[in-house]
Amino acid sequence: MGFEMNVQLQRRAVMREIVRTAQETGDVISPWHAVADVESHFADDEEVLLEVHREWVRVLVARLHRGEIVAERTAVDVRDLYDEVASAHPTLRSILDTHDTHPVLWEPTAQEHALLARIAGLAPAGTLPERASTIGRTLVSQRIPMQRASA
Repeated sequence: MGFEMNVQLQRRAVMREIVRTAQETGDVISPWHAVADVESHFADDEEVLLEVHREWVRVLVARLHRGEIVAERTAVDVRDLYDEVASAHPTLRSILDTHDTHPVLWEPTAQEHALLARIAGLAPAGTLPERASTIGRTLVSQRIPMQRASA
């Protein structure tokens, strides 16, 4: 196994410990401060937050790709899957939600939202990234009319 892969595996192990600590303590502001050896894997709080977001995206994308052709997903499917993943990983989501205004998360969150809009078929090829991000943010933050009718 290469050095880079080993480093990634170690960071993922530390990330699992951060989430476990947050679950046990209820601290979603900075649970990494209570985890030993974090500073040897992450330079600062911002780097930890970026890794928390990467972990969220890994889990979300894995769920979006499971069992169905991604290109056939509807907006309702994507929103429902997003909600399922958030429910299955409440601590991870809580850490991100607590820090949603932190500047280090702006760009990766915008990219996540744009990805969701594209998968949902709401942002076709050629849609400006900023527009796709706005559409995706709306998708995950508000109920869309089709869901209201069936709720």
